[in-house]
Amino acid sequence: MSFVKRMLLRARESDIGSRDQYFFESAALGTVKGMVSIWADDFHRGEKLKGHHLNRWAKDVLKRVQELDEIFKEDEKIRKEEK
Repeated sequence: MSFVKRMLLRARESDIGSRDQYFFESAALGTVKGMVSIWADDFHRGEKLKGHHLNRWAKDVLKRVQELDEIFKEDEKIRKEEK
């Protein structure tokens, strides 16, 4: 999560429309894409998760998605304040 925060910060600090801004935003998005891909896999050691393990997995994924949501909301708030 800290990598996503760092990339969004660097994107905000870059010139609008610059290659650097595009690079940092792309790095953040690519990282999130990879995270979601891993979270979407509900298999553990080759076996599909069931029951209690599936509930724990779902709660963990929800917690991570909520954390990402907070990161993006914070970034949006900072961007609005800078204008």
